[in-house]
Amino acid sequence: MIIESIVSTVSKDGTVNFAPMGARMLEGNRLAIIVFHSTHTCQNLSDNKACVINLLYNPKLFVLTTLTDHVPPHKLSESSKGGIMDEADEALEFAVDRVEEMEGKSRFEGHITSRIRIKEPSAGYCRAGAAVIEALIAITRKGVLPDAEIEEMINRGHAIVSKTGSETDMEAMRIIEDHWTKSG
Repeated sequence: MIIESIVSTVSKDGTVNFAPMGARMLEGNRLAIIVFHSTHTCQNLSDNKACVINLLYNPKLFVLTTLTDHVPPHKLSESSKGGIMDEADEALEFAVDRVEEMEGKSRFEGHITSRIRIKEPSAGYCRAGAAVIEALIAITRKGVLPDAEIEEMINRGHAIVSKTGSETDMEAMRIIEDHWTKSG
């Protein structure tokens, strides 16, 4: 199972980086993340072999940390290998013990060293959040997926968010649509 999360790493100079990505939950206390070589996350994970995986619902934070240099309110983890977001429901401190090189990417596998419960997750699930995340993933595939397919996913997401979303979900969708319009 893959859980969408916001992964936080720290560079050699102490800069905290936040990047949305799927964390693949493995058996036991293990997980894996696949990271493109060209990213700060990959460099930081290669240097530190550790990160924080922030689990949260707010789709707007996924959008902002993907499309901008937004650094959300956070505190450094005890291991100082990432930022624990104030908005997170739970933060998983993760230690890498295996790296598999792939074409253009690395697969970092390891174990969860601690689970930090920050707040109770929201009760229930709103489809709008999933629609925002799917539209966001689609626009990050520009140049890989046909533009028409990306636009279809954005339009489908817009329809779902309009029917079921909160103001935060709607704002996140507007940011995606604005970004797509400017990049197209």
